[in-house]
Amino acid sequence: MMVRFTQLLCMTWTVLLLGCVARVSATSTSVKAVISWAGQGQVFHIATGTRLFLGSFEGVIYVETAEGDMHEGFVRCPVSQQINTETMATAGSGYCMIIVEGGETIFAQWSCAGKVGGCQGEFTITGGTGRFEHITGASPLVIRSPLRALISDMSSGSTLQVDHGIAMLTDLTYQIPAGHKRQRETKN
Repeated sequence: MMVRFTQLLCMTWTVLLLGCVARVSATSTSVKAVISWAGQGQVFHIATGTRLFLGSFEGVIYVETAEGDMHEGFVRCPVSQQINTETMATAGSGYCMIIVEGGETIFAQWSCAGKVGGCQGEFTITGGTGRFEHITGASPLVIRSPLRALISDMSSGSTLQVDHGIAMLTDLTYQIPAGHKRQRETKN
């Protein structure tokens, strides 16, 4: 009798535990996104043959779901980028705020390396507000800009305006914990 009760108790705890895990587990969603941006900042000579760009870029993110639906939001990203003017190698990093319909925000950080004008790296979602509060995710990142043509003869402290650039998130996979999403939906 005691053995059956113990087995039943173990089975009950297992079912409850699996039910709790299922409620908080996240479903991964994959999308493709493109950010059309313009930026500005200052260029500083920080070593022989090395320049540092400190600034930000702003633009619009266009997101396409697997079903073909399109969504958009506004993006603002502070950026730091080092440029070797002899080898034309570059490395950059920064953070992004993606503001979506309704004013909710998704936060991300990124880094990339490559040649001036092109940079490849990683884009990582770190959190958000509202229904995106516990969002996580990542994507390979490709950035293209006309920076190569703009920095060649700039003096230290010069202001640089980049009118056109593009960032591609080729496979943005993200998760929002299911329990949190349901909890938010019932509050609204």
